[in-house]
Amino acid sequence: MGSMLLALLCGGIFLVQLDVTVVNVALPTIRTGLDTSASGQQWVVSGYMITLAGLLLVCGALGDRIGHRRSVLAGLMVFGCASLVCGIAPNIELLVAARALQGVGAALLLPGTLAVITGQYVDSAARARAVGIWAGAGALALVAGPILGGVLVSGFSWRAVFLINLPIIALVLPMAWRMVPRRRTDRREAHVRLRIGPALVGANVVSGLMNLVGLGTLLALTLYLQEHLDQSALRSGLELLPVLLPLAVLGPVSGRITARYGSRLPMSFGLALGAIGSFCLLVVRPDSRYGAVIPVEICLGIGMGLLTAAVVHAAIAALPPDRAGLASGVNNTARQAVGAAGVALYSAVLSHSATFTAGLHTLAWVGGGLWVVTLGITWLTVD
Repeated sequence: MGSMLLALLCGGIFLVQLDVTVVNVALPTIRTGLDTSASGQQWVVSGYMITLAGLLLVCGALGDRIGHRRSVLAGLMVFGCASLVCGIAPNIELLVAARALQGVGAALLLPGTLAVITGQYVDSAARARAVGIWAGAGALALVAGPILGGVLVSGFSWRAVFLINLPIIALVLPMAWRMVPRRRTDRREAHVRLRIGPALVGANVVSGLMNLVGLGTLLALTLYLQEHLDQSALRSGLELLPVLLPLAVLGPVSGRITARYGSRLPMSFGLALGAIGSFCLLVVRPDSRYGAVIPVEICLGIGMGLLTAAVVHAAIAALPPDRAGLASGVNNTARQAVGAAGVALYSAVLSHSATFTAGLHTLAWVGGGLWVVTLGITWLTVD
């Protein structure tokens, strides 16, 4: 598989993941600019993630039938149109609706890019390395999101965090038209009954819980910096680098470790570090400053950096290669659906706690406990 095609497909996951975090730092200005409530602010995030999660499985299976090239191209076009509507939305209702449409485009794009990668690699080790690079690209978007969002909100307005997608798609779409290969689907294979084993179930449960705690914690950290410490959007984005930078750097590293030793080893280290990071929230006090959450950020960043590529590879490897779209759809459904639930859960706990710090302490026990449970599931189901 050519490096240019791999880079192009990584651009797809970059777009999808960028719109998970780039919006977080813009939420306070969206709330003010559109005169909406905290609930409306939350739906700007959740509307995208819930639609994405709800359609991933359908779109992944659809790609297996109609071809993942069509899925990728359609996803780019829908995502671009929705981003334009988000950028010009005059009220919160239209913004949330356009964010849901972005989720449709992302649901077509995300499993399609991973399925094309999977279909191009017969060797499991080479596939694991490619998935690591793909996961690293998604993590790089998580790094770029808060920083880019902070720059755009500070220099322009919150609308720029959506309009920035348009030049990216204008560059990627014609390249995808030329480079993404066509593949004919054997309809006899499409009707073979699949065996759902513990490896498939375990990998997807771990994926979901990883995003529940990971994305929930990332939202909590963003709100801590912006609302509790009253930092600017740009400064908050920069102060999230200790959690976001390891995600981008360690994706390819995790892919190489997985290729050599299997998925269980990097997953175990990642989950253990995630648990330590969550429990570090217990040291945050009402008068604490930024330094109190740096250990949380470092542990979460390194932990998820090691974990993501390994758990995605474990989920994809649990089904035959001709069902790569379905496998990707199942895995990404688990990650996005439970991740959306995590954003809602963490937001609700912080909103209904007596103090922001008390909410963080509650989430420390919730998150730490879930990481430990997930570690046990990994050892029982994943090789």
